[in-house]
Amino acid sequence: MKILPSGDPSTWTLGNFFGNSNSLFNNVLNISLSLATGIAMIYLIIGAYGYFTAFGNEERANKAKTTITWAIVGLVVIILARVIVSQVVKLLTNATVPIP
Repeated sequence: MKILPSGDPSTWTLGNFFGNSNSLFNNVLNISLSLATGIAMIYLIIGAYGYFTAFGNEERANKAKTTITWAIVGLVVIILARVIVSQVVKLLTNATVPIP
């Protein structure tokens, strides 16, 4: 994995650090958002399991609904974070960050 761009350091631009699909910034962003998505999906599954196994218990059903709601909110925030970061990088560098 290449951290710094190749070539003469005087020609380095922000696009080289943010815009490359192999840049450190892009790798860290992709790993962290993938991890956060996985955690949100696990909570969504836990909430669904809790809701299906509530068997009429209102307290357990409400707790499961809350878990599902916050897992969905988390997924929306993750998607928005990726879009916002992509647009900020595009604005600052005229480079595109590939969305996996």
